[in-house]
Amino acid sequence: MATKKRPSAKPKTGGGPRPATTPSAAARRSAARLAPVSNRQKSTGTFADSLVDAGQPPAVGTVIYIHGIGNKPEASILKCQWDRALFGAEMGDRTRLAYWVDRERYPRADDATCADGERLRPPAAEWPEIGGATIRSAREETPLRPADQRRLDAIAAKMLAAGARPKASDKRAKVLPFEPVRAIVTRLITRLFLHDVRDFMFDAERRDRMEDTLRRRLMAGGGPFIVIAHSQGSMIAYDVLRALKREDADVRLFVTVGSPLGIEEVQDVLKAIGGPLRVPECVARWVNVAERLDPVALDPELKDEFARNRHGVQVEDVAVRNPDWQTNPHSSTGYLGTEAVRAVVRQVAGTAFTQVIVRAVIVRDLVRDMENGHAVQRFPTLIQIDVPDGDTQEASIDERRDRLVQRIGELAAQREASEESVRLQVMRRFVAADLTRDDIETLRTEFRQLQVRRIWKNLSKRALIAQSGGIVQARPAHLGYGAKGKGITWAVLDTGIAARHPHFQRSDGRNTVLEQWDCTQRGAPVLHKAGTPSFGTLDGNGHGTHVAGIIAGGVAGSEYTGMAPDAQLIGFKVLKDGGEGEDAFIIKALDKVAEINEKAGRLVIHGLNLSLGGAFDPMSYNCGHTPLCQELRRLWNQGVLVCIAAGNEGYAVLEGSDGPIQSNMDLSIGDPANLEEGITVGSVHKLNPHTYGVSFFSSRGPTADGRMKPDLVAPGERILSAAHTAPANATAEKDLYVEMSGTSQATPHVSGLLAGFLSVRREFVGYPDRVKKILLAHATDLERDPYIQGKGLPNLVKMLLNT
Repeated sequence: MATKKRPSAKPKTGGGPRPATTPSAAARRSAARLAPVSNRQKSTGTFADSLVDAGQPPAVGTVIYIHGIGNKPEASILKCQWDRALFGAEMGDRTRLAYWVDRERYPRADDATCADGERLRPPAAEWPEIGGATIRSAREETPLRPADQRRLDAIAAKMLAAGARPKASDKRAKVLPFEPVRAIVTRLITRLFLHDVRDFMFDAERRDRMEDTLRRRLMAGGGPFIVIAHSQGSMIAYDVLRALKREDADVRLFVTVGSPLGIEEVQDVLKAIGGPLRVPECVARWVNVAERLDPVALDPELKDEFARNRHGVQVEDVAVRNPDWQTNPHSSTGYLGTEAVRAVVRQVAGTAFTQVIVRAVIVRDLVRDMENGHAVQRFPTLIQIDVPDGDTQEASIDERRDRLVQRIGELAAQREASEESVRLQVMRRFVAADLTRDDIETLRTEFRQLQVRRIWKNLSKRALIAQSGGIVQARPAHLGYGAKGKGITWAVLDTGIAARHPHFQRSDGRNTVLEQWDCTQRGAPVLHKAGTPSFGTLDGNGHGTHVAGIIAGGVAGSEYTGMAPDAQLIGFKVLKDGGEGEDAFIIKALDKVAEINEKAGRLVIHGLNLSLGGAFDPMSYNCGHTPLCQELRRLWNQGVLVCIAAGNEGYAVLEGSDGPIQSNMDLSIGDPANLEEGITVGSVHKLNPHTYGVSFFSSRGPTADGRMKPDLVAPGERILSAAHTAPANATAEKDLYVEMSGTSQATPHVSGLLAGFLSVRREFVGYPDRVKKILLAHATDLERDPYIQGKGLPNLVKMLLNT
């Protein structure tokens, strides 16, 4: 491509922009903010080197985007649009977005989806047209100096003139009706550009806010980097990068697309605030890509405008045809989708980086939250300690956990964060904490040194008997086999248990509930022993008490008994009184169950009931392999039975073009119900299961990876069980019991049934796989779809009769 020479002097429009900082001040500011990460990287090698254990590592660790002018969709959507345009798929934690949209100017994010490309939308109707002193946004602005206003007017005039007079050599001039279409598009782009570029050029405080979005994404480490900047984003990126040295930020590739850096007035401002124009020292390669019909890229060639850096790097100018040129020649997603941009990124990033499925340190749903959040916002995270297969040394696990806790403490101290805001919770193989985006990305950078396996989102979980016992053949088993659960203990992970309820008071003066642990507070689980005031009133919601009453206990001389009335219970409060909890609370409870069994050297707790669940994102997690599923699998392998509610997401009202549509939803099994090493329970009618079949609300399979779930179904409609509000001396049924429906009520039917089975078939204690096989083999087929009913309805008598 032929190059052009810029005249040594150009006519000035008058006056000069007010420089906000001296070059040395800008350099000191950026270097200081990046110093902590650069120091760590020097001693540990690049982040990219640590991404693989063997084979060729990717050449870069992170791609950082910085967008251009106008309103934008929320950050996670915009990042996804750029990922898809450039790589063809979402890239998770391998890409970041420096998001600087001014929400004072654009109060509402653009309504767009990940599948959309960039759309050119007009600014607010109240924005004045271009011309003279009217170049301002709808918000109140400080009037510009006349000289600065003339600079903006000059830019506007050049952009509008370029739109009205396309280059004669461009054959597209004959295709596009330039007068009615191109002039309108150019005028719209010019209005958007001038409103935003005004802030960068003449408002030092707003310029610093823009630049800080990029500094923060660099500050957390994760290099070497590729930085891709569009439109005004290239001005922001250039001003940040030129203040950095390569040891501060190793930028292997700087890509500018649709850049205004060739505009004389823009260059004058950059010179005034930062000195001569040259390729930033931290940049190993700079590729500038421009569409000749793009009114923002007025001067599409930068090679002769920016001097080489001391490493000899100079700008490489590339002309492309933006595929969106007819409607928006300045389109960012159009630029990113060109082969010229894709090829240079592939070349520098390496094949390993551009693969769709690779190891991620931060899971995708947490990445989305981080992108949409603000810089000081804290995100609930669950950090998994890397324990290689076969490494059973507890000391090793303890050392890794302690090192991670110490590092989180250091980050908190740097941010001057309080213990309450960090909410640090230490488990056996996990550490939970509320961390900022910078904290999380710093841990990603250091994951190899800290031996972090993955950083998960600390997901939220929520709470999802008289006649129903006969449906699963529990009552006949009580009478014929004495299968009442004696000597068996079941853990109920829920909202706690109102242990003072008469349903749990035994005739010998003991309580069905042995003890309770509150896992919803920061720190280790808190023990509530029988006899303490809190022991009897730990459940402030009622869900856990209702579930516990279905499993065990009963009022002497009445028909209101649990499935295994003589079984004993241990309550674990993992859901707060509002019915909501998080994975960290549940994992703390699971750690305590494992600890109780290990200390005793035998199974003290034989089974778990989890009438809870939450949403599941298969793009973020392998199905059945979330942190919660991993810990439940560990207990199952220890010999503990795990019963899990399928969920109540089998019915939904969808919005259709003709109004609401009522629909039953397949693939609605949630987490942790999709765990293979567990027993997942759906719901049926409590009296007429053969006639009415599976409850309309019961979640349906298969799982996202194609396995049959639920495993079976049990009564879950209008189930009568213990009310947590019942006084200790209550005797009337209306005070003692309340009806609830859901798979939360179906699951304890199976828990109680299995407790009864183990109490008279003790040879199967500690063998959950064998118990599950017997349970499913002797279930009664309701002749419904197996992805809805599983194997059918459990039958305790058949289980006992055939064993």
